[in-house]
Amino acid sequence: MLVLMGVVNLGFYYLPFDYTGLGDYAVAGVFVLTAIATATIVVPVPYIPVVMHLAQQTDRPLDWVLIAVAAGLGSVVGETSGYLVGRAGSAAVADTRLARWVAGQMIHPLRSMVTLFALSAPPNPLFDIAGIAAGAFQVPYWRFAVAVWAGRCARMAGIIAVGVWLQ
Repeated sequence: MLVLMGVVNLGFYYLPFDYTGLGDYAVAGVFVLTAIATATIVVPVPYIPVVMHLAQQTDRPLDWVLIAVAAGLGSVVGETSGYLVGRAGSAAVADTRLARWVAGQMIHPLRSMVTLFALSAPPNPLFDIAGIAAGAFQVPYWRFAVAVWAGRCARMAGIIAVGVWLQ
């Protein structure tokens, strides 16, 4: 699966596409794309190269901030699906050491936010466990959303920085 995701992302990175033709809709498109990408687990949606290309096709730092904020908000919308699965009381997470550790962090307000931020910032598939645990342990949605949004904005800022650097 990781190889497939890598190939798909590289393929989309090297596809020539001019996002400047989309105008202001490009940022809204990043919101929708990241919402879809983070809501799905099985189908790899290549949002990383799209964010990179969009950042490369503008030279205004304010646009980079808008891209990061829109992509972060889209990620929160997408990750809400895992949160809702946990809120429904699902036992979708296997009983592993990581799952037990995440569950232990979710019962403390500050540690839950720090854990959600730390797991949502780097690109990793482990965040689904944290989102389900947050819902299962009834972390308030606003706390979940703020922590995930901050983490995903940090992730998108890193992706944008790499994209600008590769330019």
